[in-house]
Amino acid sequence: MLSLSGMNQPRALPDLTGQNLGTVTLLHKIGEGSMGVVYRGFQNTLSRPVAVKVVFRQKLNKLFTSDRFRQEAEVVANLLHQNIITIFEYGEQAEFMYFVMQLVDGISLSQWLKQKKKHPLPKKRLPSLDDQIRVSEQVLEVLGFAHHEGVVHRDIKPENLLWIEKSRKVMVADFGLAAVYHTIYDEEKAFILGSPLYVSPEQARGDIVDGRADLFSFGCVLLELTLGFLPVKVERPERIFQTRAKESPDMFTGMAHDHSPAVPRIWSDFIARSLQPNRDKRFASADHMLAELRAIAPALRTQEAAGTPDAAAPFPLPYRGSGQGPDGQRPDGQRPDGQRPAEGG
Repeated sequence: MLSLSGMNQPRALPDLTGQNLGTVTLLHKIGEGSMGVVYRGFQNTLSRPVAVKVVFRQKLNKLFTSDRFRQEAEVVANLLHQNIITIFEYGEQAEFMYFVMQLVDGISLSQWLKQKKKHPLPKKRLPSLDDQIRVSEQVLEVLGFAHHEGVVHRDIKPENLLWIEKSRKVMVADFGLAAVYHTIYDEEKAFILGSPLYVSPEQARGDIVDGRADLFSFGCVLLELTLGFLPVKVERPERIFQTRAKESPDMFTGMAHDHSPAVPRIWSDFIARSLQPNRDKRFASADHMLAELRAIAPALRTQEAAGTPDAAAPFPLPYRGSGQGPDGQRPDGQRPDGQRPAEGG
């Protein structure tokens, strides 16, 4: 039986604001996910601001145990890359475990998209193609590095990718929940890690995964950055898992160019290749995907800089997915115009 990690939330997580964890004082919450909470903290021994991710034992299962969590923390602490958030310290208490991490002065790609959608000019309401290429290059470099080290992220999504506007840099978060290639459990097939909208088909089936699962998830991120939404049918999270698990060809209601002819076809085809249900038909590796990106990037940037009609046109077009809900509501609760439905609506 499949265990859909993070879907059941029986009770609210406790607020640890003001408490001391090891050398760090927790100041306030800065984010919350399915398994825990991220706090801004202050490391008293080194007088520096840090981020602290607290994962509660009540959210763990028989596979994702505290021993496994600790082992993976050790692996990730040694993934030293300029675009990976560094882990400084690890600790445990009776009800939870925690990481002390590098604090990044950036926003998630989800927040970035929300900010973009508020711009008064329609053509500025999505990241530029140049910025999307910058994001892609950096994330693929990180994934290539991690995969060579034997680590698959398994939860690539906009919330785990942080954009630093000033330096145009991307930082990848949550490698602490990654899967280690050489750590194999007999019941691994019963465990799923990943978010429904971004999970790969092989993850949804509970199969053993490799780096191509991360490429699928990142393809979903790119599709969302390009259109401003993910063109999937409106379904409950568990139904999305079931759809992905079947390797159904109708996982999406179309690719980027289908929903908006303003999107260059070569960019749409590039994203589509990473989203092949059969992983053997995707890019062979993150390095391969990065090489293909760099091959098409000059033409894409030239088209955007020239202001050709396709590149300059405001997009996306109105969403026409067959599974559209009231007011065009999508699975994440947003309408295609980027607005959330009114309370009770």
